[in-house]
Amino acid sequence: MDRTDIEVDVMERRVLHRDPHAYCAHPHLAVGADGTFLLVFNRAPRRDAVLHPPQDPEFRNVLMTSADEGRSWTAPAVVPDYRWNGVECAGLTALRKGRILLNQWRFEWLPLPLAERSGRTDLAMPQTLMHHLASSTELDTFMLGGLADAARCFPWARGGGETVVHLSDDGGRTFTRTSGIDTAPFSGGYGMRGALELPDGDILLPLSDVPHYRTVFAVRSRDGGESWSAPKLVAEGRRHEFEEPAGLLLPSGRILLILRDNISRIMHSVVSDDGGKNWSKPKATGIRTYPAHLVALPAGKVACVSGQRSPPFGIVMHVSADNGESWGTEPLALVDDLPTKDLGYPTIARCSDGDLFVVFYARDHEGITGIHSLTVRLS
Repeated sequence: MDRTDIEVDVMERRVLHRDPHAYCAHPHLAVGADGTFLLVFNRAPRRDAVLHPPQDPEFRNVLMTSADEGRSWTAPAVVPDYRWNGVECAGLTALRKGRILLNQWRFEWLPLPLAERSGRTDLAMPQTLMHHLASSTELDTFMLGGLADAARCFPWARGGGETVVHLSDDGGRTFTRTSGIDTAPFSGGYGMRGALELPDGDILLPLSDVPHYRTVFAVRSRDGGESWSAPKLVAEGRRHEFEEPAGLLLPSGRILLILRDNISRIMHSVVSDDGGKNWSKPKATGIRTYPAHLVALPAGKVACVSGQRSPPFGIVMHVSADNGESWGTEPLALVDDLPTKDLGYPTIARCSDGDLFVVFYARDHEGITGIHSLTVRLS
C-alpha cells in the first residue's frame, strides 16, 4: 500500500500537559469499556541534562483521563501512589468488564555512598549510567554538555527490580491491589503498551527483558490480572535486540506484535494464531521509525504510529491494507516540525466518529518537554 492510497488531515493539534519544572514523556493511551480515554506517561524533575527512566530514580508514572474523547482531561495523578518511583514506561490495559490494569517495571535504586559501601557487583554505577546516556540514539549529543563528572550527575546506583501489575476497579481513579510477575529466567519485564484481552478472557501481556532490552516474552493471566503465568519466549535472534512490543488482536483472532529492534533499526513483526502459545519468526516490516502503537481500521487496515528521529523530526503513520502482513513504502507525516529528536512514543485510539486521536511527547521550541495530541482524519 503506497502513501497515495490514503489521505490524512490533521484536524487539531494541542498541548495536553506542559510543566516547565518537569520532564514529561513516553505516553500510552487506552480506552476503557465505558469509552473513557486513559493516558499514562512518565514524569520526573527537569534536569540540566535529559535523563530517561533507566537513568533517573525520580521518574513516576502519572495518569490523566478524559470522558469526552480527548477534548478535556483531568489533572495528572501519580499512579499507583508516590511510593512507586524509579519506574520505566508503563502500560495500560482496559478490560471488557471495566477493570484497568497498570503494568510497571520498577528499578532498585541506591544512594551512591550506600552502593559503594555495599560492595555489590550487580549494580550499574554512575560511569555505566553515563555511558548508556552518551550512547543513546534518542537524544541529541548537545544535550550531554556538563556531564564530565559522572558521580556528580548520577549520585545513585541502579540494581535489578520487579515487574508488577496494579489493579483498578473504579476506572483508574485508584489502584488498590498489586500482583507480582516472576519473569525468570529473564532478567525483568518492561512493557509500555499494555496487554491484550483475548476472546476467551485470557490476558496476554508482552514484555521485553530489562535492563538488557533485547528479548521479548509474554505472560498470561486467566483471572483478570490477579496472577500470572511463567513467561514464554516470543522473539529473540542473533544480530537483533528486540524490545517495546506493541500488540493488536485482529478480527480473525490472530495476534500481531510489532517489535523495536535496536540493531537493524527496522521494526519487526511476529504473529500468533493460537492465542499466544506459538509465534512466527520475526519478520522485518521495513518501518524505520519507532516505537509502535497500533489500532485497527475498517476493511482489514491497521494503522501504526511511531516517532521519526531523523530530520524532519516528527510523528508518522504507516498503514497496512492486509492486517499487518505488509506496510506502505512511505509513511504519512502527521508532524514534521519538531526541533529535536527527543520526541515520540506516539499512542493512538479511534474516536466514536472514526477520527484518530494521537498522543505523543515532544520538546518544544522553548526547551520544555511535554505531552501533545493530534486529531487525525483518514480518507
